Amino acid sequence: MHRCTAVLLLLVVALYFLSAEAYKCRCTRKGPKIRYKDVQKLEIKPKHPYCQEKMIFVTMENVARFKGQEYCLHPKLQSTKNLVKWFRIWKDKHR
Repeated sequence: MHRCTAVLLLLVVALYFLSAEAYKCRCTRKGPKIRYKDVQKLEIKPKHPYCQEKMIFVTMENVARFKGQEYCLHPKLQSTKNLVKWFRIWKDKHR
């Protein structure tokens, strides 16, 4: 009986940590209005076993209101898709 209880408890704890890890990877925040010219670095992290979607991180230039902050943007938002598109075009043009 004690083994069964220990195994069940271990299973519950493992499922809790897996769900906590899956929640950590999602970027639900929209973030402030970001212009592509204010972005210093754009990183797109692929899906992995704990995440259901890719993650998009932007690091801002040292502009007055951003001061080098990093934001995680939700990949399915149209504003994020437009930002990625225009940032890539702008970076390719200014190499």
